[in-house]
Amino acid sequence: MQRFLAIAVVTTILLIAVISCEPSTEKVSASPVVIPLLQTSSSLPKPDDMPNNNMLCIVCHLDFGDESLTTDHMLNGITCAHCHGRSVAHMHDEAMMTSPDVLWGRSEVEAVCGGCHKPHKRPEAVEAFRQKWLGRKRENGRGITMDSICTDCHGRHTVPRR
Repeated sequence: MQRFLAIAVVTTILLIAVISCEPSTEKVSASPVVIPLLQTSSSLPKPDDMPNNNMLCIVCHLDFGDESLTTDHMLNGITCAHCHGRSVAHMHDEAMMTSPDVLWGRSEVEAVCGGCHKPHKRPEAVEAFRQKWLGRKRENGRGITMDSICTDCHGRHTVPRR
């Protein structure tokens, strides 16, 4: 019930904001802002083709509004749609049966993150970190193993089971 109420409140606020705002004629920059850890990637969709915020996603995925992986990327102009596609059918499915256009399995995460992010500068430090945390859970609830991937340490970017 609380989730439904929260979604209803956020949806109402968004509708009021949309109704009270005039469409912006401001053009989104053609080149994404990049933090030093990121490489420019020609594989990212052009910003003109993507939403410039995550509001349509956060209406349902409230827990991603303050999730570091989401917010850090948003600060650099990378929205949910850049990694998961526009996912229009997913957004309009109130029964929550339609998946986003793109989902990444654990075996694909390293390659996806590596499409924009450079490898760690000091692999020996990463290995020392892995050894320190091996068999233990991080703050995001994920356990560290010899096969851990980027998101096991960075963020808690996961949707709870339905």
